[in-house]
Amino acid sequence: MLKVQVVRSLVSRLALAGVVVGTSLFAVDARAQWSPASVFTDDGVEIGVEPRLFALFALLNAAGYDKESVFGPEPLALPQFSATRSSLRDNLGRSSPTEFLAVIKKHPVSVQDYMAAALELGAAPRFDNSATKNALAKDLGPVLRSWYNEEGGSALLRNANDAVRDTQKKLLPTVDKAVKATNKLVRLGDATDQLLDDVGASGRVALVLNDLDAHGTLVVLQAGDTTGIIRGPVRNDADAALAVDALILAYAKTVVAGEVAKVDPAGSLLPSFKKVGADTKKAAVDAKGWATHLMACSVAREIRARPVACPGLAGDAHSEATLALIAPRLKAYAPTTALFAAALPEMLAEAPPAPEGAEGAEGAEGAAVPAAGAPAAGAPAAGAPPAKPATKPAAKPTGK
Repeated sequence: MLKVQVVRSLVSRLALAGVVVGTSLFAVDARAQWSPASVFTDDGVEIGVEPRLFALFALLNAAGYDKESVFGPEPLALPQFSATRSSLRDNLGRSSPTEFLAVIKKHPVSVQDYMAAALELGAAPRFDNSATKNALAKDLGPVLRSWYNEEGGSALLRNANDAVRDTQKKLLPTVDKAVKATNKLVRLGDATDQLLDDVGASGRVALVLNDLDAHGTLVVLQAGDTTGIIRGPVRNDADAALAVDALILAYAKTVVAGEVAKVDPAGSLLPSFKKVGADTKKAAVDAKGWATHLMACSVAREIRARPVACPGLAGDAHSEATLALIAPRLKAYAPTTALFAAALPEMLAEAPPAPEGAEGAEGAEGAAVPAAGAPAAGAPAAGAPPAKPATKPAAKPTGK
């Protein structure tokens, strides 16, 4: 873990000194992958072009991948590619997708499957496929290597890196501010501890700029210990905000996961994981995974001050109710100076029991709570006349 500590420290010092540094996104060994293409926040979140994904999408476009969400006027309604995508496509003339088309014919799976397979390869320019057991990745490696080294791929990648520099400059302060706010909220220790203590953050996060895909595309992929937020060209500010939302959600997971793993399930809401739906159980795997998703989602929503979409939790009634339970607890913790580890058991405490005999809507833990404005049990309906007091019947005369 010392290697991770040193790399983070180096990135932070260079960034503070105004030096732009870079590494191949999703790199297994960061020391071997330095390049001037990427930029980093002070806390090590990377923004740039991923060479393996770039090579894949260059060949996809050369083979006829025209996916787009923006179209021109009728009657032709032609796809309206971004300026960068159009420029890069114009320079794909030397690309020969014959071998790539053979791979596509052999592996008729989704584009996302191709992306995941490409990320199992070694870094450019070798695209080494010796370590993967994925059949698609095995077949992709030689094709990407040949295109990159023999058909002008490396030169086209330099053009792509140049094309995204303005986007990187625009994104860097926004992402850096949000990441800093996340670290300020999730207090793992002082500033030095948060940088060097690898029991805090677990994994890396990268924002991948993929201008060879359709407008508005947003894909989240996990490769090793790196989460990639892969963003196509944006149509508007809303698209840009969604990508930052996804990035902060992923980053929040890296900083809360280690502390959530230490929470004692007794007296916590973790046992209620049994109440979530099948999709959430699949995404979270277990109760600790679910709690990590919950805390990361809560942190992201607090930082972004908006209803950040949280895949794996969205649409699950019990998860949404539990998020509503955590939100005010997190908000109450935010202005304090307590460390996150000390406050976490209270934030993940089980819901208090509903008042005995309460009726109405179901609470986060399934207890019945009275609906807002509902009268207490046994109370007269609104507007009803007051009930007359009960009186004893008069005693009958005895006849004496």
